[in-house]
Amino acid sequence: MKRIIFIGLLVLLGLIVWGASYYFVPLEKEVENVSSEKAGIYAEKVYLKGRNEGNLSWEVSADKLNIDLLYKHFVFEGDVKGKVYRDKNLSLLITTKKAEIDRDKNILKIPTELYFETEDGFKGIAPEGIWYFDSGIFMSTKGRVKFEKVGEFKAEADMFRFDTNKGKAEFEGNVVIETYY
Repeated sequence: MKRIIFIGLLVLLGLIVWGASYYFVPLEKEVENVSSEKAGIYAEKVYLKGRNEGNLSWEVSADKLNIDLLYKHFVFEGDVKGKVYRDKNLSLLITTKKAEIDRDKNILKIPTELYFETEDGFKGIAPEGIWYFDSGIFMSTKGRVKFEKVGEFKAEADMFRFDTNKGKAEFEGNVVIETYY
């Protein structure tokens, strides 16, 4: 009987020591799937479109989209395609790997190489670009822009400007044109 009491006291003492150890040696907590990214909205395989006076104005599709919580900054990545419409017809098509919408500045910024096509047959490559939502102007001003009017000419310039409202393209700075006869 003394042995049973002695073993019981040892077990009780062991449990007390084990319980007290919690306060002196905190347990390591295992945390899974903790992200250090900023809060916001993240999506894959997205498609967005905007309307103006009921008519389709623009479309953007991308592999990935990150949006801040205030819906002010959108970052599209992967296979990014943007379309701008004028009078219900496609006015400008842009393909790139990254695009950013800044709603405070009301712009679409494309910091990577982009391919573009206009409604009047211009096709080209630019090192970057920016589209101003308010004016409908698309510009590329940093680096050499290569473009062609299919069947008419090929050209290069330092600056490309396209007015999506008027369907008018302008080229400036060291313009080199090769015409077809």
